[in-house]
Amino acid sequence: MKLIRFDSGKTGLVIDRADGRYVIDVVGSLRALAPEDPITQGVLNGILKDRGSWAPVIEHWSYVRRGLMSLARQAMAREESRLVIHPFDAVRFGNSSIDPDSIASLDIAEQREVAHDPTGHDFIARQAAGRM
Repeated sequence: MKLIRFDSGKTGLVIDRADGRYVIDVVGSLRALAPEDPITQGVLNGILKDRGSWAPVIEHWSYVRRGLMSLARQAMAREESRLVIHPFDAVRFGNSSIDPDSIASLDIAEQREVAHDPTGHDFIARQAAGRM
């Protein structure tokens, strides 16, 4: 899973579909989660609404993961009516209001993805091939 900072500090989730690479605006798309999972929606909103640090994303991964996976599934199935989604090439990366040395993207691999390959080589190869 790849998170990026875009358009002055928003958090985006990068997805690859057959028709190209896209960025889901996570906070802008939270209404897509409300009926199914209000707890996850609340956690994501609380962490990211003010363009906050990604440290709590990792700390609360069990909740955050469910929400991000749900957004990705909806985008992959093209159930986009409540998603804010942009073509990858149409977003401005980074955050001009934060320290230029701040993190611009975060790749997250779960234990089950690297359990058989402690180096992460297989995960990186799949990611590079767009099979994530």
